[in-house]
Amino acid sequence: MMSRDGQTLLGGPPGAAWILCLALACCGFVAAAADPADPAGGEPRPQMKEVDPAEQVAPQPAPEAEKRFERGKGGGLAILPAICWCLLLLGWAGTTGWAGRDDLKPANFTALWLPILAFPVFLMALVGWWVPWSALACGLLAVAWLGSFLTYAKMRDAKATPDRVILTWRTPARAVAPLLQRVGIKLNLDPPVRGNSLPNIAIAAVPADPAADAKAILEQAAALPGFENFRELMQRGIAMRAQQVLLDIDQQGAKVRQRIDGIWHPAREAVQRRQGLKVVDEWQELPPLGKEPLAALLAATRTLCGLPPKAAKRQSGRFLVTVDRKQLPCNLTLEAANGSMRMLIETELPPPSFPSLVSLGMQEQVAGKIKTALTLTNGLIVVSAPAGDGLTTTFTQVVLSADRLLRDFVILEDAAAPLKEIQNVKPVRWGGAEQVAPAAALEAAMRGYPTAVVVPDLRDGALAAEVAKLSEEILVIVGLQAADAVDAVEKLLALGMPRDVVSKTLQASVSQRLVRRLCPKCAEEYKPAPEILARLKLPAVEALTFKRATPGGCPACSGTGHLGRTGIYEVAGGPTVSKAIAAKVDRATMLKAAVRDGMQRLTEAGIGAVVERVVGLVEIQRIFKKG
Repeated sequence: MMSRDGQTLLGGPPGAAWILCLALACCGFVAAAADPADPAGGEPRPQMKEVDPAEQVAPQPAPEAEKRFERGKGGGLAILPAICWCLLLLGWAGTTGWAGRDDLKPANFTALWLPILAFPVFLMALVGWWVPWSALACGLLAVAWLGSFLTYAKMRDAKATPDRVILTWRTPARAVAPLLQRVGIKLNLDPPVRGNSLPNIAIAAVPADPAADAKAILEQAAALPGFENFRELMQRGIAMRAQQVLLDIDQQGAKVRQRIDGIWHPAREAVQRRQGLKVVDEWQELPPLGKEPLAALLAATRTLCGLPPKAAKRQSGRFLVTVDRKQLPCNLTLEAANGSMRMLIETELPPPSFPSLVSLGMQEQVAGKIKTALTLTNGLIVVSAPAGDGLTTTFTQVVLSADRLLRDFVILEDAAAPLKEIQNVKPVRWGGAEQVAPAAALEAAMRGYPTAVVVPDLRDGALAAEVAKLSEEILVIVGLQAADAVDAVEKLLALGMPRDVVSKTLQASVSQRLVRRLCPKCAEEYKPAPEILARLKLPAVEALTFKRATPGGCPACSGTGHLGRTGIYEVAGGPTVSKAIAAKVDRATMLKAAVRDGMQRLTEAGIGAVVERVVGLVEIQRIFKKG
């Protein structure tokens, strides 16, 4: 059912399904309350008559109990059938609304399946209302609802992965699980283990030569015996949420490793073992690939990516994987050195989107300072992070938080590694075929008189000196790799930014680290020891508890105990920092100046995430031990 503007009404809340459901339910109760054969709504009042006291009145039998499942004279339902009628309509409205919101619904859902789900119920509701028996009326409605919905669900499940199938006992069990849990009954509703239920994927060739036939290349690779091993390798990587898959190849075969949430793990699979009456999930490491299967896999991979069969020092290619109707470009690199070889497959996952700076994990105080700096006419904002710690994502979100409608933004970037397009930000690139210098690209950008200049990866000294001068007139946002907020300022000075200019224009230097989030499904709660709280400078509060990763994890987190990553942040900037920059103080003094201006150190932000039970203490120790 469609609205005037073409949007689905029955496919989402609050749709017309709920309105129609309410209308039909109300009709049921109205018809149950009144009978057209009796306009007064009841039986005629009996007339009074004279009674002879001597006459013995035979006891009258008790009136027959109300027939709860029979219709009245005008077709109205009794109370129990009316309740059943309403429950059926509520069930229909709920399943139809869910189908409209389901991300696995087919492309022809609105044109084909929505009418199939909606109109049979509506017609049976009208027809069934006037049949003589209420049981038959409710039965017709149930058949119209379940018949159409189960047909749709069967079609939908045929293309769904095992963990997303709805025609299973888990679907109704999830509805009653909260009620059962209140009385002490806990249901195991975990989906099939990811390691054993491999997703359906489609692989496509991406030839370097645009004139080459990608379909013919894929058919040639698929005909080789090692192609199925390659497919399984990619399936396991996707099932385990791996951003990268690495094969360490030697004379005996290859060991497979997967990079999950920034950490390398050996390739594993899930097995279910029985412990008494319980069945538990465990993870075991996969055996290395043998010499012959590895040779076949490499041959299929080289054919798919168009690489020559003879090994070279470094070879690279591309291919495409489609899963759940999402296309994921993949880069493959083969490197040979000292008689061994490595094959690295990196999946280009779509960049995550965040609605605000706080959604990145940023504290309100840090986000507020950055937002204030973004409103200024001129000034310098620095965003930094170590390599691989999410600098691009945070930098993009900082730019998105600025007012790009009232200001003319221009971004200067390397043509070899451009940032994803940001709306209302004009790109100007250096390098490329013409080998444009970064400073020359800035000069070309300034001909359009922008009011804000953005440089996501500042490495060139001449460009650094020029944008520093611009920060006295317009807003400048730069990004670079650095260990922390103070280290970022020192690197800007080392690039050639004038110290006196930086001391006057620096508004905020924000730095971040990425930390793994605890899996919300399997993380276990514990009470930290008093000596741990003392070391963390936390009060020994009785109610204070932490969370930690479960050693075996669960299927949701691929057995790692962690699910995704978040950021911890610090921001330096203020009058004390400006004076310290001008005075050429050492790093320790600069840190003290930043703290005096209100900076919370990265370690303190990490402890705050532990107290909030988002991150485990072991993860914070790992991050700063590494740094």
